Amino acid sequence: MNFEVIKKLPSNEEFNRLFESVGWGSRDEEKIDKIRQSSDFAVSVYQNGEIVGMAHVVGDGCYYSVFDVVVRKDFQGQGVGATIMREVVEWYKSIEDEDTYLYLGASKNKEKFYEKFGFVSRPYGDIGAGMKYDPDYKRK
Repeated sequence: MNFEVIKKLPSNEEFNRLFESVGWGSRDEEKIDKIRQSSDFAVSVYQNGEIVGMAHVVGDGCYYSVFDVVVRKDFQGQGVGATIMREVVEWYKSIEDEDTYLYLGASKNKEKFYEKFGFVSRPYGDIGAGMKYDPDYKRK
């Protein structure tokens, strides 16, 4: 399929429509605006003028993290996610040096997808697991 790739976040309405399409709920306009302001890179993918996928990267000049890699359910498995990740990796390669690092938190069972783009699952070698602050999480 031919997709239109735009290197910015979608409109707030499109952002929420995409999140809702995969069951992630929605964000208020103020939060989306903050995401837009804090993103170093973003990519949106369209098919026939409709948003079908997106991601954004936030960083501090040394460490960068990929967030919100999301593809509309009816477009999953059609190359949208790969298009997004190729754009993210190409952007990162353009700024990468010996003191920059790119991270992401893969959803459960999605690690193999990201490995195709050079990411490694953690723990890996002497690198510990990626972690999230959640003091109320109940371990089973």
